Amino acid sequence: MKTRYSLWMALPVTFLLAACATSTPAPTEAPTPQSTATDEPSGITLTYGDNAQVELVTPTGRHIYIDVWNVSLLTQQPGADDILLTTHMHPDHYFDEFIDTFPGQKIVMTTGAIDLPDVKITAVVSAHLPADPLEAEKATNFLFVIETGGLRIVHFGDCGQLTFTDAQMAVFGKVDLAVTQFSNSFSMMDAANRTGINQMDQVKPRLIIPTHYDRATLEIAVGLWPGFYAKTRTITLAPASIPEKTSLLLMGAEYTIGAYASLYKLPEWK
Repeated sequence: MKTRYSLWMALPVTFLLAACATSTPAPTEAPTPQSTATDEPSGITLTYGDNAQVELVTPTGRHIYIDVWNVSLLTQQPGADDILLTTHMHPDHYFDEFIDTFPGQKIVMTTGAIDLPDVKITAVVSAHLPADPLEAEKATNFLFVIETGGLRIVHFGDCGQLTFTDAQMAVFGKVDLAVTQFSNSFSMMDAANRTGINQMDQVKPRLIIPTHYDRATLEIAVGLWPGFYAKTRTITLAPASIPEKTSLLLMGAEYTIGAYASLYKLPEWK
C-alpha cells in the first residue's frame, strides 16, 4: 500500500459535486443490536493523525478510521470488523487506494448509518462552502455522529456552514466531543468571520479537537474556552474525563502543539 505524505491543494467544488454523485452506497445495516452503543460507559481510545484524520477504538476493540489520507499514522492495518468514514474528496481527507481496499464497512461521502452493539454511526449532509446545497445527491461534505463508549462524538469534516439547521442540531444532540476546523480558505472560514468558532458556540460540545486552524483562530478559541494539549497522538477518553463545559484540546505533531502550548500556557491533558 502506498502512502500519501504531502498535502495537495484542495479540489474545486465542481469536482466534489461530481464525485459525490458516484460515491459509495450506504452500507447494509446490521441486525438490531441487543444493546445500544451508549450502554457502554468504558470510553474510547483516540489517535489523531493530522488534518482531520482520526482513528477511534471502541470498548470492544473495533477501529473506526475517519478521513484517512496518511496511512503511516494508523495504529494498525484495518480488518473486516473495522469501519471507514470519509467526509469529502479533498486529498487531505481522502485516499482512494485505502478506500478501495478497505475490508470492513464504510460510509464514503454519502448518507447512511451503521448500527452495531458497540457503536452507532449516522451520516449527516452538510456543506463545505456556505452556499453549497444541503442535498444528499449534491452535498460537498458529510458529518458523522458516532455513539460509542458512552460518548457522543461528531466529526465535522470540513463543514463551512454559517449555522447548522434545526434538523442537523436534532441529530447532533448533546455532543461530548467535536472534531472540527476553525480556519480553511476552501470553506471561506477565518478569524475575521469566526465561522468555525460560531459553529461550536451553536453546538456547545464538551470538548473540541481542532483540525484545520491558524494562530489567529486559535487565539480566539483559547480566549473563549479552557485549553489543553496532548503530548502524544493517542489518548483515552471516558465520559467522566471530559469537562462539562466546552474545552479545547490540541493534538498532532509534537513540535507544533508544544509551541502553541508554550505560547498560550496550556496545561497538559491528563
